[in-house]
Amino acid sequence: MIVVCNSSPLIAWSRIGGLVILKHLFQQVYIPTAVFEETVLRSRLILQQEAILVAMRENFLQVVEPQTQVAFKRVLGPGEQGVIQLAVEKQADLLLIDDRKARNEALELGLKVLKTSVLLQQAESLGLIVSSSETMQLLEKQQIYLPR
Repeated sequence: MIVVCNSSPLIAWSRIGGLVILKHLFQQVYIPTAVFEETVLRSRLILQQEAILVAMRENFLQVVEPQTQVAFKRVLGPGEQGVIQLAVEKQADLLLIDDRKARNEALELGLKVLKTSVLLQQAESLGLIVSSSETMQLLEKQQIYLPR
């Protein structure tokens, strides 16, 4: 399965120590260079940086610079553009993304998208986390607000 991930799911999972859960679910996840820059190079959160770098060293997270150009209908940030370009380029089976405008853009391009909140519910149903609602509350205490 080819999975591409945007910044917000990556940040959320790294903040709860859940990148191992993503690894269990998908074995490998691709992120564009813009997402790496946002979540590691420009972040001041050491635990987040370290979690992502460990996942990269374990070859679970792969950073790829997309080469495919996509004509976007909406104004999107560099990370959102990068994940959609990479998902199109790799013919991804799944795009993990929370931003509504970017999700709508991806859906119009025929990509299958999944929000972090839905993935948390799936992780709960598989017994990988105790409670998706408690996890969402934990994230909100860390000022990470995800669409439900």
